[in-house]
Amino acid sequence: MIKNLNKVKIIAEIGVNHNGSIPLAKKLIKIAKYAGADFVKFQNWKAESLVTKNAEMAYYQKKNTKKKFKQISLLKPLELKNKDYFSLTRYCKKNNIEFLSSPFDELSYQFLTKKLKCKKIKIPSGEINNFLMLSKVDLNKEKVFISTGMASLTEIANCINFISKSKIYVNKNKKIIINQKSKINFLKKKIVIMHCVTDYPVQDNFANLNAIKTIKDTFKLPVGYSDHTSGVIAPVIAASFGAILIEKHLTINQNFKGPDHKASLNPSQFKIMVNNVRSFENMRGNGIKLPQICEKKNMKVARKSIVAKEKIKRGENFTFKNITVKRPAGGKDPSQYFQLLGKVAKKNYGKDQKI
Repeated sequence: MIKNLNKVKIIAEIGVNHNGSIPLAKKLIKIAKYAGADFVKFQNWKAESLVTKNAEMAYYQKKNTKKKFKQISLLKPLELKNKDYFSLTRYCKKNNIEFLSSPFDELSYQFLTKKLKCKKIKIPSGEINNFLMLSKVDLNKEKVFISTGMASLTEIANCINFISKSKIYVNKNKKIIINQKSKINFLKKKIVIMHCVTDYPVQDNFANLNAIKTIKDTFKLPVGYSDHTSGVIAPVIAASFGAILIEKHLTINQNFKGPDHKASLNPSQFKIMVNNVRSFENMRGNGIKLPQICEKKNMKVARKSIVAKEKIKRGENFTFKNITVKRPAGGKDPSQYFQLLGKVAKKNYGKDQKI
């Protein structure tokens, strides 16, 4: 079986939609696999390491949970134990879907790479400037998917330069340019830059999907899209703009209590989204404009030939009066109509006979 190297990969973002329940997390893994996802993604953090005790909830967290208290009170019940991640990775392997997680601090990053032996890491949007955590990235050993919500092109460049331990990009006259082209081929194998808008859900007019093209053109690296819009349209558009990796939140029930459920797809919606992306892959083609195999059977009946408009005797000149263009094809090509005018008929033609 030939592997489709151009397949758009799909991440089912469970995040904290497990609500702190391992049985629910495992159920979501099975749903993600059934829906056609390639990865299922969790989050790694300890509440005390993620936020201060006085940090306020984000606006969307207040809106989606209809509660007002400190972030640490929201996050603590959603925190998983280290042993839970071992259980989840085994369950992913059993269900033939790749485990992925986003660390939110340096210890969580090291836990993923050193203990769970993860070779792919998703960098959350909020950590793009967390150089303390990013100092643990080793591109010789790991591949990273970098989410870019709330970030500018300069911040993306700074992040990549830092984890690359080299000044790959420079800001010159307010424009990001490639400073070390020789290292781009290596980075293409190690980094996917994920366009993202950090809100839950994102209104359509803020999705800014054209930024996918901007990121791709600027950095010359693979691009993806971490989608927080409602519905299933944006991922297909993103794929058409060149995204090779799509991430979307998955929940069992959008009415569950929790900060992200309302910005997630339910199982049937998620499957529709995946199917839509797969349909796009079938439809995009190779870009070469030639008649398709399915068209060839229609060409003879849909195209035309030059035919006699009336009886034409041998020796008569072809004129507007005696020749025209009609279906089917198979005779002289209609593009030669004006070249034929004035020439002499070499034989007799009946009405509608091909010239």
